[in-house]
Amino acid sequence: MKEMPKYMIIANQLRQQILAGDFAPDGQLPQESRLTTAYNVSRITIRKALDILVTENLIYRVQGAGTYVKYSNDKGQLIDQNQAELFNFDELEATVINFSVVNPPDRVVRTLEINKFDLVYVVERVLTKLKEPVIYQKLFFPIKFIQGMRMDALNGSITDFMQNELDVSITSTIRHFLLGHLNEQSAEYLHINPHDPLLLIEEKMYLKNGVIGVFDQNWINTEKYNYGVRILLG
Repeated sequence: MKEMPKYMIIANQLRQQILAGDFAPDGQLPQESRLTTAYNVSRITIRKALDILVTENLIYRVQGAGTYVKYSNDKGQLIDQNQAELFNFDELEATVINFSVVNPPDRVVRTLEINKFDLVYVVERVLTKLKEPVIYQKLFFPIKFIQGMRMDALNGSITDFMQNELDVSITSTIRHFLLGHLNEQSAEYLHINPHDPLLLIEEKMYLKNGVIGVFDQNWINTEKYNYGVRILLG
């Protein structure tokens, strides 16, 4: 397997520190000169690492003042293996619409930080509660990191299958909560109109070695499914 570039290794380490709370919200990161010394790399390498974290909405730059941790409720949190699943599959059932291996679109390539020629599993599912379709879900798994995905594993919690059957450890996630819509074909699965507003949760799951093992998109009809988020203050 090709060795991971140094800037990605540095970005992964800084990300873990930010999500672990080692840097306070709106707190300043070490200056680039200190980071170049600490990691024994060039300033260009440090800037490429920081660019990744800026794109992920974890940090922001102030011209002439430095780089700071962004205060945001959707920037992510460290989780243990029992908290990796976004939904409760004791109350939801999954119907698989599509399970295939593809060359990913550009946006997925950028999000998973992979090469455009890398293959990914793509899974499309509808989650139902009491036979009522409430969530349309699309998941991407880079095959070079996640191997052995099976059709029979897609009818329940995929993260449980990854951790219990594939021995893949999920260490952290970044979740973004957005307003989303589905196209006409996908909207039919939820029995809604294409432009009806939905809660869209986009999620990246990081593995033990720091790479992104899963990117998923979840369109939730909140009129039929109450998805709650608990925020701890202080």
